[in-house]
Amino acid sequence: MRLLFLLFPLFCATFEYNFLVYCPLFGHSHTKFFATIADSLTDAGHNVTFFTPTIVEKYRDVNYTKSTKDVVHMEPSEKLRAYGEQMESGEFVRFWTEDSSATEIIPVIELFQNMYNEQAEVMRDNLGFLDDLKRRNFDVIIFESYVFSAYPLMDYLDIKSFIPSLSLTHDVALAQSIEEPAMPSVVSDVCSPFGEKLNIFERAFNAFAAPYIDFVLGYPVHQSFKPPYNVIDIRNFEPEASFVFLNSNPFVDFPRPTLTKTVEIGGISVDLNRLRSEKLDGKWSNILNQRKKTILVSFGSVMFSKDMPMENKIALAKVMKKFLEVTFIWKYESNDTDSFAKGIENIHFSSWVPQTALLADSRLSAFFTHAGLGSINEVSYLGKPAILCPLFADQMRNAKMLARHNGSMELTKYELADTKKISEAFQKILFDESYAESAEKLARQLESQPIKPKDLLVKHAEFAARFGRLPGLDPYSRKMSFIEYFLIDVAVICFVILISVILLLRKLFCVIFSFVIVKQKRKIE
Repeated sequence: MRLLFLLFPLFCATFEYNFLVYCPLFGHSHTKFFATIADSLTDAGHNVTFFTPTIVEKYRDVNYTKSTKDVVHMEPSEKLRAYGEQMESGEFVRFWTEDSSATEIIPVIELFQNMYNEQAEVMRDNLGFLDDLKRRNFDVIIFESYVFSAYPLMDYLDIKSFIPSLSLTHDVALAQSIEEPAMPSVVSDVCSPFGEKLNIFERAFNAFAAPYIDFVLGYPVHQSFKPPYNVIDIRNFEPEASFVFLNSNPFVDFPRPTLTKTVEIGGISVDLNRLRSEKLDGKWSNILNQRKKTILVSFGSVMFSKDMPMENKIALAKVMKKFLEVTFIWKYESNDTDSFAKGIENIHFSSWVPQTALLADSRLSAFFTHAGLGSINEVSYLGKPAILCPLFADQMRNAKMLARHNGSMELTKYELADTKKISEAFQKILFDESYAESAEKLARQLESQPIKPKDLLVKHAEFAARFGRLPGLDPYSRKMSFIEYFLIDVAVICFVILISVILLLRKLFCVIFSFVIVKQKRKIE
């Protein structure tokens, strides 16, 4: 009996659940985040299927998962392939010079919605393919919250528990859907260029941006893949999620109110032990040894350095040339560098760089980045000072989010042609020790955080698999009317009582006043 008692925790610990991680293949950072979720659950001993329908062809043969071996691809339709080609053809180039706040980015969001809608049609046309997935008897499906094609997929596969997740820090629309507090006076849209201190115009923008986007785009209409082909009411179905995973970390992000079902797992993609043990090959190690200081320059996998305005390239190269004691590793995707940097010996151009390995190396002094969330998490965990030059989408907010920790500084994309601004930024980030000290302090905090993001992910995913949907976490405020939620009825009652008291006091005063006047008249008479 004692033996059974001692072995019981072991049996519980080794209980396996079946997870489906649904991740259409359209972006590098997005796929890397969801692949890490899949690997984390696989490493915890569960059966995980990583379902990655192809949209952008160049990511088709990239091995995003390490321990997860059940990777399932689905070929795109011609229409879906065209959407993927549109994403690769420079759709985002204009954001090197144009604004990209929450309202200006609507055409990009429409492109994404069209992609996901077509992905749903591709799955509808391949039900035999889905039947093979159905035989795996999944307990939970995990997917990007705005990839709404997940809902008809989940319905067809009869998966009861679902966890919408975000490769971004947050989503105001998702927060409002699950009735998480997202007052526009304190919570900006993820694509807004604002920080935590908002003036009256920024608060006004927040108040109207989310309703406007919802009015223009709204929730797409999806029908079930099986008879009687009912319409799936995503807006009302979404709040039934067991949990919501966000690529946010409370020690980095702006503080804001959240629900119990919101789980912040920002940083799961950063494996510190692996990165610290990883060795750079001879080529990159030799580059880092050339000078005492080295800066890595990279603008990510969506926006390419080769597409930036020529005046920006010239300005950057001109300033880099002045810092003779510094090596610059510049991720650049073309061979036209002689047109703006010919003869500059301290710049090393490369179409690919081992970014995380370089950031983990003590010989790298700083990082010049576009402030994509993946890069923000890496530079935060690895303690490197950074120059943040956001270009579009969530990057403006990300830059302000990290800069407030004093280990980095922001340089706007409109200042990339200003040699004075660039020179000042390089000078500060390289030679002002306070930036390195603050960056290292944040890294120590993240390494010592009480509960590791990966543990939060695994434990909550297991809980959802075991108990399914959790109506006890659904706040009653979601069912309240506008009048009830904002205490308008209470305010009206208080106002009526106040007016009644004032009128009563006025009446009483008039009576007393009349009585006193009458009494005085009688005395006079």
